[in-house]
Amino acid sequence: MTEDKTREPRTSACLSAAARKPNRSDLWLVAALAAGSLIFAVLYEGSGFWEFKAPLWVVCVLSIAVTVPLLWRRRFPNFVAWFITTLYVTAQILQMMEPGVSQIVLFTSVYAIGAFRYSQRAAFISRCLLCLAILIYVIVSAALQFQDLGDLTFVQFAAATGVTFLINTVFFGGAWLFGNRAWKQRRLLEELRAANEEVREQEQQLTRQALDLERVRIARELHDGVAHHIAGVGIHAAAARRSLEKNPDKAKESLQVIESSTRETVDELRALVYTLRDTDSSTDVTAATGGTAAPGGQTAENLADAATAASTKGNPSLGDLPELIESARRFDQTVEYATIGEPRPLTPITEMSIYRVIQESLTNCSRYAGAGAEVDVRLRYGSTDLEVEISDARSVGGAVRSGSTEIPSGTQGRPKSEGLGLGIVGMRERMSALGGNLEAGPKSRGGWLVRARIPYPRSTADHLSSDTPAKAAT
Repeated sequence: MTEDKTREPRTSACLSAAARKPNRSDLWLVAALAAGSLIFAVLYEGSGFWEFKAPLWVVCVLSIAVTVPLLWRRRFPNFVAWFITTLYVTAQILQMMEPGVSQIVLFTSVYAIGAFRYSQRAAFISRCLLCLAILIYVIVSAALQFQDLGDLTFVQFAAATGVTFLINTVFFGGAWLFGNRAWKQRRLLEELRAANEEVREQEQQLTRQALDLERVRIARELHDGVAHHIAGVGIHAAAARRSLEKNPDKAKESLQVIESSTRETVDELRALVYTLRDTDSSTDVTAATGGTAAPGGQTAENLADAATAASTKGNPSLGDLPELIESARRFDQTVEYATIGEPRPLTPITEMSIYRVIQESLTNCSRYAGAGAEVDVRLRYGSTDLEVEISDARSVGGAVRSGSTEIPSGTQGRPKSEGLGLGIVGMRERMSALGGNLEAGPKSRGGWLVRARIPYPRSTADHLSSDTPAKAAT
């Protein structure tokens, strides 16, 4: 019977050409069935339980011949089923095949019509004709046996015929039903796989859009930061020009400030422009943000609005942190703020980036930790870099989520992302733009921790390195 490879929409199994080719598992299956059929043939011949009307080597050849076509049951399910059925029925009529394992081979071939179908209609017609052929064979066999009842009574013959019909009905009906079930499961699996791929593509698209929006925001803030630097350079240049003849020391000091400021501006411009141009960066989007509502209603949104409103007069700096902390406290959260170490002079862009990290982290704490959460904000001035740490303590029974990352409590080893995490992506983008890094994840004892490190600007680093020999000499 020829194969009908016309695909019907929403009914064809999504098997690729490579998936229909024989594989190693098929070889093992055919080898096992062939070996089993040979063993049964030898045992039947030796025990005399089943009488063969052909030499044993012919029976063994037929046992192999009826099994080998199963290798191509995925690619030609209808042809293989009809070939095996024809060979099996013919060999049974001529009593040249063992009736044990060969029935499993026949069942598998009929099962393959439904499991690996190309078309639902073709599979239905093929199985109907196959079952009709088997029914005709059973009826003809019963009629021939009826002519030679021997010692059997009519009731015994009718009972034996009924058993034969029932066995064949269960046999082929089971192959039909199991084949359909396997096909439906495969189709469902393919649909889930396609949906998963679509979700992944949408996730990547949303992440790219979020990165683009964050980079646009960084570019706007970069414009303001550079404008601040340039304005300061202009003021000091004017002062140097006016005091160049009357007060050379004052002019020299102004020129040093100009030199330091321009170096810092060039460094920050180089880092930020590199980040803005790096559109193919492999930013970690594992901890991504979903669009779930906050446990506290509009608290997180109100906190973000309040933080934004607090900085509408210009780019925020570390001096605006007390106002940001106070805004968070107004939404029923206990926020502790501490500065560790001696404060260092920072550039406006560095202060603004740290401020944005704290702002985004407090917003996430308000959104996911809920009211009554205890939040610690620590700003550490180290020897080479500035570190900011924001952590919250959440209830044991609640879920741990931050930046759209949700982790049920008590699952410390569980992957931390169940959503899209765009807030963390934006924070990491800011830190990476200035040569820093950001870590975000659940704490071992519950809650969430965000830790960001950013190196000092060149002027601060040069100042610290120049102070070190003086302290050592002292």
